[in-house]
Amino acid sequence: MTKALFKKQMMEVFSWLYKDKKSGKLRTAKGIAGYVLLYLIIFGFLGAIFYVVADGLCEPLVTMGMGWLYWCLMGLISIFLGVFGSVFNTYASLYQAKDNDMLLSMPIQTVRILLVRLSGVYAMGLMYELIAMIPTVIVWFLKAPFSGSGTVCVLLIPVVLSVLILTLSAILGWAVALIAGKLKHKNIVIVIVSLVFIAGYYYLWGQAYSMLQSLLLNAERIGGKMKTALYPLYHMGLAAEGKPLSMLIFTAIIGALFVMVYVVLSRSFLKLATTNRGAAKAVYKEQKTKTRSVGSALLQKELRRFLGSSNYMLNCGLGIILMPIGAIALVWKADMIQEMLAAVPIERAVLFLGAAGAVCLLTAMNDITAPSVSLEGKNLWLAQVLPVSGRQVLMAKLKLHLLLTLIPAAVLTVAAGWVLKPGTAFAILIPLAVLLFVLFMASMGLLIGLKMPNLDWSSEVVPIKQSLGVMLALFGGWAVIVAFTGLYVLMDSILKPLAYLLLVCIVLLAGCGVLLRWLMTKGAEIFEAL
Repeated sequence: MTKALFKKQMMEVFSWLYKDKKSGKLRTAKGIAGYVLLYLIIFGFLGAIFYVVADGLCEPLVTMGMGWLYWCLMGLISIFLGVFGSVFNTYASLYQAKDNDMLLSMPIQTVRILLVRLSGVYAMGLMYELIAMIPTVIVWFLKAPFSGSGTVCVLLIPVVLSVLILTLSAILGWAVALIAGKLKHKNIVIVIVSLVFIAGYYYLWGQAYSMLQSLLLNAERIGGKMKTALYPLYHMGLAAEGKPLSMLIFTAIIGALFVMVYVVLSRSFLKLATTNRGAAKAVYKEQKTKTRSVGSALLQKELRRFLGSSNYMLNCGLGIILMPIGAIALVWKADMIQEMLAAVPIERAVLFLGAAGAVCLLTAMNDITAPSVSLEGKNLWLAQVLPVSGRQVLMAKLKLHLLLTLIPAAVLTVAAGWVLKPGTAFAILIPLAVLLFVLFMASMGLLIGLKMPNLDWSSEVVPIKQSLGVMLALFGGWAVIVAFTGLYVLMDSILKPLAYLLLVCIVLLAGCGVLLRWLMTKGAEIFEAL
């Protein structure tokens, strides 16, 4: 039974790779190969970044006789990356999976269900960990002295370290579940905590170079502190240098920690997965019901779904937070920005074009429409049997994206205009370009969602995070901006910036017209037939 459950969990985690979510059929060998190649390119690009970091650390530390410190540092990066990649879906995968009730009603031990759930978290954490760990191993083999026992330990380290990542992710997921059960507005709290975590992550990433320089200059002092503070990772580094006893110590510590965490989780899993302590007790109150139009009622439904899912808000609405932050930063540092721009030998009209592109780039962080069709899931029939048309349902999804994106985009655009002070023509065309770009990307995301639906998910993480359609919608927006930038470089000698921005608006307007016509006709038919 455990083997069958494990197979089911792995098939669910990697279903985006081998299964066509629209037809429900298995992909061809060519289709699978194409998906694998695409993700190899993405992960290869990220791996190249970590290779540069590892290459800058390894040789100096090995020369100082502190190769173990290299492994501690790269191990920390791998842990952080692995936890960052898996922690946001740990809570949903363990405690909010749609088939939890079904599995718990079957004659299956709870500890087995938990073990199978953890295997999915482990697979995600391992995948992200290897992005940093593979370059770490390659650089070590190229720069460090050869050791037979060290080679064996180096090959085992990623496996053991992935168990530590699983343990940390499970602890965080358990803590979120424990806290969320006592909160009334738990999704908002989860989003806020996650955003703080993300902000800290990017702050550390931004300070990485200066921290690296400081580390190399104070390696001995920092290494002495890390021996105590990161005792397991210290032995991991010694194991890589060829000390098998340290490998046993490292493995034993990680194994003991995982067992303790697993015991705690197994005792609380059933309670956390089946109770909803944060829900308000139903109390009957007689009140008048406010009548809404069909469009308003459908929009309210979409908004409730968005606000009711921390995964949806975090992964598809990050621009809602980033754009106001960008506006505040522009106003706060207005004098400094104006001085910097005055010192740059670039035509001001080109700067206005760049400002429009930067705002559009941040709006592309919102891909709310892309998973909206898939999130209907097994409740799709409700929207299909209601006395509403597919066109009205799709329009509500489109309106939600526009509502949640255009308001913060307007704030950022006004702030950019206040700092840059463009002329009247640019002051009109920049907001128009942003408006048309947001409408274009919202429509494109909805088209992708209709063409690549996934309605048989058991966890909302699958259509939100593990969907090729969402990835295409996100990177597609950036690709459009890059394409417009490249086109301007080619046409620089022909069109002035103002004329080019007008051309961009015309192209976007035509694209929006084509997409909206398709959505209201063919798209509505596809939705009604799903």
